[in-house]
Amino acid sequence: MCGIFGCLTPRQVHIDCNVLPHRGPDDWGVQYNDFPAGTLTLFQSRLSIIGLGEQGHQPFAKYRRYILAYNGEIYNYRDIRGDLETEFRVNFETGTDTEVLYEALIHWGVDNTLERVNGMFAFAVVDIEAKTLTLVRDHIGIKPLYYSITEDQILFGSEAKTFFDLGLMEPALDRAHLGEYLSNCWVYEPDTLFRNVKKLEAGCYLRVDLSDRTFRHRRYWNIMSVTEEAMPDVADTVKSQTIADVPVGAYLSGGVDSSIIACCLKDSDIMFLNLQVGKSESKRVKDLEQLYNLHIERLFPEPDGLELYNGLVRQMDEPIADPAVVPAYLLAKRSRDLGRVVMISGMGGDEIDAGYTRHRILHYHDRIRWLRWVPDFLIRSISRGKRRRDLRRLKAFLDRPVPENYFSLTYYMTRDEVGKLVGPHWYESYERKIREMCSHLSGLKRYFYLDVRGFLASHNLIYMDKASMAASVEVRVPLLDRYVAQSMFAEVDEPQHAGKRRLKAYLQSLLGDGYVELKKEGFTYPVDRWVQEEIQWPEVISFFRERNVLNTEVVESWVNTIPNDIDAVSMKLWTVYTLYVWMREFNVLMEA
Repeated sequence: MCGIFGCLTPRQVHIDCNVLPHRGPDDWGVQYNDFPAGTLTLFQSRLSIIGLGEQGHQPFAKYRRYILAYNGEIYNYRDIRGDLETEFRVNFETGTDTEVLYEALIHWGVDNTLERVNGMFAFAVVDIEAKTLTLVRDHIGIKPLYYSITEDQILFGSEAKTFFDLGLMEPALDRAHLGEYLSNCWVYEPDTLFRNVKKLEAGCYLRVDLSDRTFRHRRYWNIMSVTEEAMPDVADTVKSQTIADVPVGAYLSGGVDSSIIACCLKDSDIMFLNLQVGKSESKRVKDLEQLYNLHIERLFPEPDGLELYNGLVRQMDEPIADPAVVPAYLLAKRSRDLGRVVMISGMGGDEIDAGYTRHRILHYHDRIRWLRWVPDFLIRSISRGKRRRDLRRLKAFLDRPVPENYFSLTYYMTRDEVGKLVGPHWYESYERKIREMCSHLSGLKRYFYLDVRGFLASHNLIYMDKASMAASVEVRVPLLDRYVAQSMFAEVDEPQHAGKRRLKAYLQSLLGDGYVELKKEGFTYPVDRWVQEEIQWPEVISFFRERNVLNTEVVESWVNTIPNDIDAVSMKLWTVYTLYVWMREFNVLMEA
């Protein structure tokens, strides 16, 4: 696990220190090469996990023609190494997966290599003779890769903030995606809220001609693609992702996904880290501990103030208005303190096995369409708090059950409220983007695909990577193994699978009579307290008014609602506050 950065500029960008020390505290390196289109700078910072010491130094350039800067892990690198030794008689000089990936790219080419490798990665490979630079993001999008292409330069890296920290561009707001952020609390790939900064989409690569800066974008893999590969055994997959030359641990919340991880690794003698949350999931943790004699460390987080969250907003690069970034960071920091720089997580099970409440609604929405006729005054009179919010979400979606309106099942702000904040035309571009994204699909698969491209690759995996790397910890997600994910996703829209029934059945097969169905729980965030007591709303409102970013009259009306109905406005205001912190931390400029 590491961090990479690179740029193609008219003049050399001199780097004399580790510009991504949190991502790679163990080593760093930089290399410069001149091409007709400019000087290519290639940088890598290293968190040593496979192949310790000097052998893992990057950028990796075993032969003069090729250079590789790589972030991630190739879990089947030993098999690939054997194939390369047999087929091409390659003589390997190190024990690293970096060298295996390097030799594979040379002998098989990018496309054939990407068909064979299984892992999580973002890398840049340079062919000096062919004068090409290829930027690649892994199949599912576990590792992030940002890029910026303008008339005079090309920038790319694991974190967008590097572009600004090195003075290569100034952070500016892209208003075109502001409404999208407010409606979802994040922005779908390939876009970001930074003008001229993109996320390379999961399963894609970008090839740049280093003679004239022209480029070609290609999708090399899609979770919807038909595969002849049989779904691997989940237990074998989990175990395969424990490969490392450093101690490994695993997160254990007591939910279905993390409990599967624990059962698969019960004989591995690894440390499990538990963040204390709800009572029922904590009971399962205790039951697993006694059943398998697990080594479990427990974390009892104290409610932190806003300073920790504010710092994490900068770590995210993009504004992600999800307080879950806090426990993600606290878990990683505790893991690091306990000497574990690799942790296994159950993230991804909900997206590949229809685990969210909204997925059950998709399956049965025809039966409950009548709810759209329930008047709002009746909803107000029979419900309050989260129940009232959920009924309004359901009603909004049932009124127009199409992919462009899918966000209604998770919104904190309605389409009209977003329109009042940024102008009514925001929805036109968002609607067009969503339609294009799933235009090749039909039926319910469109919604599940949006969750994979959006909630997973553009939200959950982004914050997991950034929060854990802020503490210099690598997090692996075996349920998102490309073959496991693709096999499960092929039938994710079948009604009999709604509610994560396949993964629950698998856990039941592991636990036998000890399996008990539990209510899903999570960490309780003190958002209401932060919104009521700690945020200086006059300062926030003044900030946006001066920059003409939002209609602050709407924000003021929500602030005035706090004493009477905090439940109705807390997450709306939290989304606004996150935007404020992001713009302040990055000193984001307004468009000219």
